[in-house]
Amino acid sequence: MIEELIDALSDFNEETRRKCLEKISGLIKEGNIQRNSDLKPWINLHIHTFHSYNYNNWSPSRIIFEGWKVGLKYIGTVDFDTLAAVEETGIAGKLLGIGAVGGLESRVFIDEMKDVVINSPQEPGIYYLCGKGFTECPDENSDTGKFFQHIKEIAQGRNKKVIEKLNIYLKDVVVDYERDVLPLTPSENPTERHIIEAYQRRSEEVLGEKVDIFWADILKMDVDRIMETRINRRADFQELLRKALIKYGGPGYMPPERKNFPSFDDMIKMTEKAGGIPTGTWLDGTNLGEENPEQLLEFLKGKGIKVITIIPDRNYNIKDDKERELKVRKLDEFMSACQKIDMPVVCGTEMNKYGQPFVDNFTSPVLKRYLSYFLSSAKVFFNN
Repeated sequence: MIEELIDALSDFNEETRRKCLEKISGLIKEGNIQRNSDLKPWINLHIHTFHSYNYNNWSPSRIIFEGWKVGLKYIGTVDFDTLAAVEETGIAGKLLGIGAVGGLESRVFIDEMKDVVINSPQEPGIYYLCGKGFTECPDENSDTGKFFQHIKEIAQGRNKKVIEKLNIYLKDVVVDYERDVLPLTPSENPTERHIIEAYQRRSEEVLGEKVDIFWADILKMDVDRIMETRINRRADFQELLRKALIKYGGPGYMPPERKNFPSFDDMIKMTEKAGGIPTGTWLDGTNLGEENPEQLLEFLKGKGIKVITIIPDRNYNIKDDKERELKVRKLDEFMSACQKIDMPVVCGTEMNKYGQPFVDNFTSPVLKRYLSYFLSSAKVFFNN
């Protein structure tokens, strides 16, 4: 019964999730659901929900529950181009007694850096920007409500163009946006990974036994390898498709154009107006736009950024020794620059790609020294 309740926390029906969350909260108070014995009073303020792709297809409620179970001190959800998770995140946090905050992430255009690659690889001028710390969604008829709806529409417009291009390229496997893609997310907010999921499902439906031959020809790979990966390592197969079809150089790739992205300045303004905190992001320090952390932070701070989110797993959890050494050094340089000007830094693991952990390993030598700074920085959102 308890496992069924936990699974139902990610039901696409909002009322079902709410009722299950309330039942689970009651079972916790009665002592029938207990935390893990190895508690981790750590932080993850950047987890994508099923509103914009979570590889476990977890809802905000399920994510907050999992955070409570392992003993996280602070937890936060974030979704691409929608605030759909914000209110549920806050409700779940209060019911389970854990510091929880919701937010939004979007790719925006920075006019002052239009020719510089910042933190979106091979895409000059494009920057991943977040708004976090919202307590509620703005009224849909307000200026901010209309702005965030417009952001979603811009993103979905890009997705539709990607599908148009891929349908032409793939020919034998045609995906319909309304029929095949929208049902994969409860808030009609699909992302690239939903699109790839739709193409894989559709290919298996229409091609049957010929599906591996089809993808072997598209990906220029051995049929046996395609079959093994598609059947036994579905996540890896979808990453192959995403890289080959949608990312830079692929037939569905959408080159960055100013008109296809909201502006950095507008996103900052509307985030603050809606009660959120403008939150910058940092990739790994290897692109030109991140080469000088002091210069970048001065620019971001001057534009109204109050806190930075990083995904440290990108910098230290790397097999290649030389690459890891470089990126750990870049992480240390960036953290030093942030601490020097008292710029708060929080972190997370995303969970929108298979294999990403639920929480960072703060026992590692690289992250252990920054845990207290991350926790202290989180107070920007929680005021405690």
